[in-house]
Amino acid sequence: MMIKIKGDFEKAKKEMINDKNNAVSHIFENAKNNSGILEKSVFTIKDVFANFCAKTQASSFILKDFHANYNATVIQKLLDAGASPVAKVNCDELALGGEGIYSHWGIIANPLNLKRKVGGSSSGSAATLTENISFALASDTGDSVRLPASFIGKVGFKPTYGAVSRFGMFAYASSLDTVAWFAHNVNDIIQVAQAVYGKDEKDFTSKNVEIKNIKLTKPQKIGYLNIKGQHLLNKEIEDSYFNLVNKLAKEVTMEKIEPNAELLTAIKPVYDIISYSEASSNLSNLNGIAFGQRQKGENWEEIMTNTRSKGFGKMVQRRLILGSYFLEKDNQEKLFLRAQKIRRLIKNYLDDLHSQYDIVIYPASASIAPLFDDKSKYGYMDYILTGSNLAGNPSITMKLEESKIEKMPFNLAIDAKSNNDKKLLEYALWIEQFINKGENNE
Repeated sequence: MMIKIKGDFEKAKKEMINDKNNAVSHIFENAKNNSGILEKSVFTIKDVFANFCAKTQASSFILKDFHANYNATVIQKLLDAGASPVAKVNCDELALGGEGIYSHWGIIANPLNLKRKVGGSSSGSAATLTENISFALASDTGDSVRLPASFIGKVGFKPTYGAVSRFGMFAYASSLDTVAWFAHNVNDIIQVAQAVYGKDEKDFTSKNVEIKNIKLTKPQKIGYLNIKGQHLLNKEIEDSYFNLVNKLAKEVTMEKIEPNAELLTAIKPVYDIISYSEASSNLSNLNGIAFGQRQKGENWEEIMTNTRSKGFGKMVQRRLILGSYFLEKDNQEKLFLRAQKIRRLIKNYLDDLHSQYDIVIYPASASIAPLFDDKSKYGYMDYILTGSNLAGNPSITMKLEESKIEKMPFNLAIDAKSNNDKKLLEYALWIEQFINKGENNE
């Protein structure tokens, strides 16, 4: 039986007013009084969702003071379910970036340690998820919810691609973008899912995915990524992960997965090529003619050039230039189309793994939240979460432990087969209980 989500609007509002972390872009004045499965819950909105009650700027100067005249489908569903938005929060510009350092309104730091990154692009969502806020609505294109969740020790969930309508969510990379959210526990993740899942005639990529009647279920067979002794993880995270594997082996069947390093290493370049290419197309209307803060020019070409040069930050400019390059006629075959073919290989590989196990587990991050000047690299474990975006399968991360040295949290990732969101969440309830029992016994 699910426990009803709680929140405190007035306390959360005071926290948003007192924000000193460049995280808050708009504060809502009053709580909603609608009844429903999420009544009395309080949430924040990543500023990439259209909302007619507030500006939607996507943390970009080019969209400064932009007002949408409608609500994104997911926001309307949350309101109809009784949830109260308390704030819209900043993100990496236009949801690109992935580090929490690219908002036009300034760097967003980790609330647990301001010298460290909170991650992104859903940085504001992660940084403002206090105990008075029930959940944080965000988006996950590469790992933008699940990785920041690891850096703050909360739960981050990305559904199967298309399980939640993207109508009204500003597009970055349409074949990868997924509505996602943070919460304090799996129970709360589930209740949000039950409010927002479903096919939407306004989003032709949306579909019906079963999500009802979820109950805690013990998995029978778990596959775990065997990355011991390969210098792919911080030592504390590696020890904690394999300690969990050994404990789980006493309860369920655990099978070792020897990773295909060649395919996993390809995740980042494939993601970069596809996402940058799609972004260059999706954001082409931000030009001062159709949308955007128009800059002066002698002709339309000069207006567009000036608008985009001033309106976009350097990171966005770089990605759009590269995306346009990848889509040039002479480059499509050797870059974009080749990346699509390798994406299919990655998807087939992950689909095959998921068909063999109830769930697959691995560390959600190679390290704790990095310091702003940290240049450490851990190979494919730095971006392994992005695999589930390329494949479209559901993925969740939850707190595994806390570093005894740095006192910072890190998460476990749990993935399942596409459209098996219900089963993933049922198993996640059991894993969460198992981890928490272990902590209480130590």
